[in-house]
Amino acid sequence: MSTSPDFRRQTPVDRLPTLIRTRHGYRVFDPALIAGTRYVIDDDGTLVWTRLPAGTTALAVLAAGAATALLLADGWLLGLLWFLAGVVAATGLAGLGLTLVHAVSGPERGYRRRTGGAPHFTDVTDRGSRPWALCEQAERLAATRSWVTGRVDRQRRLPELLWAGVQGSGDAAAEIGRLADPPSRPELRVAHPQT
Repeated sequence: MSTSPDFRRQTPVDRLPTLIRTRHGYRVFDPALIAGTRYVIDDDGTLVWTRLPAGTTALAVLAAGAATALLLADGWLLGLLWFLAGVVAATGLAGLGLTLVHAVSGPERGYRRRTGGAPHFTDVTDRGSRPWALCEQAERLAATRSWVTGRVDRQRRLPELLWAGVQGSGDAAAEIGRLADPPSRPELRVAHPQT
């Protein structure tokens, strides 16, 4: 791949949703794991439930602490202690609630049922391998403005192609190469070369 496509530094929003960097290489998730769910894969490879925003949970925990302090305290020192106790208790309850939600609706269980227990991710650590090259190509392509805006890969097939490619599909690997090839994709070329 040429070094002059419209690459830019990735942010978590831009990255390919099923590809993460690990200390030893890449981790590629099967897109079917989160398809149709309210889960996303964060930068650490953890499944995160998006139905309840983290800010809402934090506000609820702080509100529980404040309510505890207001209802049970008789002074500012006791108020502070009751506030802290309320925050700790609310944090524990929120963690327990989210754990229960994940146990009931977590996508791993459904994925195992649908696939007969097949792994939902694979680690790619061999730098000289074809899967490593595919991960690099997909990562670079997902970092382009063209991919982020949808000018390239309008159907957003790259996650499925990458999963199939690292599983050994030559057709998927060829399609990733075609998508990421700047000479055949004018939308990946830079209008003004950068220095």
